[in-house]
Amino acid sequence: MKKLSLIILGCPKNVVEGENMAGLLKDAGWSFTADVNEADCAVVHTCSFIRDAQRESEAAIRRLCGLKKRGGLKKLIVTGCHVQSNSESLIDKYPEVDGFLGTGSLEMINEIAGRGVSCLVTEPGGFLETLPGKGRLLSSALPSAYLRVSEGCDHRCGFCVIPRMRGGYRSRKKENIVLEARELAERGVREFILIAQDTTSYGRDIYGFFALSKLLKDLCRVDGVKWIRLMYGYPGSVTDELLDVIAGEDRICKYIDLPLQHVSEKVLKLMKRPAGARQTARRVKSRVPGVFLRTSLITGFPGEGKREFEELLGFVSEGWFDHMGVFEYSDVEGAASCSLINKIKKNTAVSRKKALMLEQQRVVKIKNGKLVGKTAEVLLEKGLGGGRFRGRAWFQSPEVDGSVFLKAKTGSREGDFVKTTIEGFSGYDLKGAQR
Repeated sequence: MKKLSLIILGCPKNVVEGENMAGLLKDAGWSFTADVNEADCAVVHTCSFIRDAQRESEAAIRRLCGLKKRGGLKKLIVTGCHVQSNSESLIDKYPEVDGFLGTGSLEMINEIAGRGVSCLVTEPGGFLETLPGKGRLLSSALPSAYLRVSEGCDHRCGFCVIPRMRGGYRSRKKENIVLEARELAERGVREFILIAQDTTSYGRDIYGFFALSKLLKDLCRVDGVKWIRLMYGYPGSVTDELLDVIAGEDRICKYIDLPLQHVSEKVLKLMKRPAGARQTARRVKSRVPGVFLRTSLITGFPGEGKREFEELLGFVSEGWFDHMGVFEYSDVEGAASCSLINKIKKNTAVSRKKALMLEQQRVVKIKNGKLVGKTAEVLLEKGLGGGRFRGRAWFQSPEVDGSVFLKAKTGSREGDFVKTTIEGFSGYDLKGAQR
C-alpha cells in the first residue's frame, strides 16, 4: 500500500483541514506514516499568519525538498496559507515540489497525490467541508476534537492578511455542524472545541443574524458531549444572548478565548479593531459568573507609544485574564499596517512583551493560589508512569494554556475525565490528585 506522511503546521484550523485531507486520502487508498523517511509521498500543510510561521513553513519545504533530491520521496505536495499568499515565488523557488494547493482547492488533494499534475493554485473561496459519512481522520486518540464553524473572514484588521488568504466569511450550515458533532461523538469524542477565524460572527452571512448561541444549544443536545469550548471570538460580535447561553448550559465550559489585541483606543483604531476592549472584558466577566477569559495581545504596533503601552500593562495588572498570549508586532506583506508610520523598534516590542508576560505571571500566581483546595474535572491526556498523568482541566485549552499534573487512581487511563483536588501549582501548571 502507498504510504503518505502528512505534516500539519500552524493553528487548529489547519489541523481540521489536515484531518479532512487525511480522510480523503485514506478513502483513496493511502496509508499513513509519521516517519517521512518511510513515505512515498509527503504533504506539508503550511501556515503564513505571522513571519515566524512563514519561516517554519519554508524550513519544512526545504527539508522535504532535500529528502526528495536524495531519492527519499517520490512525490511532494505543499498546501495551505503559505501557498495561497506566495504561490508564484514558491513555484519558482522549489521545482522539486510536484503540486501546490491553495486554501481554496484542498478538496483536490487526491488528484494531485494520485496523478502527475504539476502545479495548481486557486483563489480563496473554496471550503473543504467535512462530508457526512466520510469523516475526518482524527490526529489524536484523545476524546477531544476541533469543530470548525466557518471559513474566511470579513474583518480588515490592519495587521492581518487572512481575508486575502482565506476569502470572505462563510458559515457552515448548522445542521452539517451538528451532524459532524454526532458522528464524532459516536467515535468517542467528548470535548468539542469550536474554532473559526471568527467564531462569534457565526451565521450572520447565511441566517442574517449572529447564530452561535442557537448552534451551541443544539450541540448541547448531542448525546455524549461533555465539554464544549469556545475559541477565537471577535469582540464586536459577542452578544448578551451568547453570554447568557454560555452561562446557562452545563456542557459549555465557562471559558472564552477573546483576542482583544490591545486596550488603547488609539491603537485599536490604528489596528482597525473594535473599540471598547475594556468594556467587553467587563461584560463577559459580569455576565458569565466564574468564566475563565483568555486573550491575545500585540506589542509594538506602529503608533503604540509609551503611554499606550502603560495603559495596556495597567489593564493586564488588573487581573482580567486567566490565560494570555502576547506577540510582538512584525510587518506581514500585504497587511495595511505595513504602510503606517511611527514604527516601533523590534527590541522595544520584545521588551514590552516581556513586561506584559511578567505581569501576567504575577496575576496567574494569585489566581492559581485561589484554586488550591478546590476540585476540578480533568481530562487525562498523557500517562507519565507510576500512576502520574498530565491532564487538562475544563478551564484549560489544549496547547495554549497550562496543564494539570496529578496522581491518579489505579485503573485510570488516558482519555478519562476525573475529579481532581488541586494541591499546588508551579508557574502556569497546577498539581493535584484524583479524588
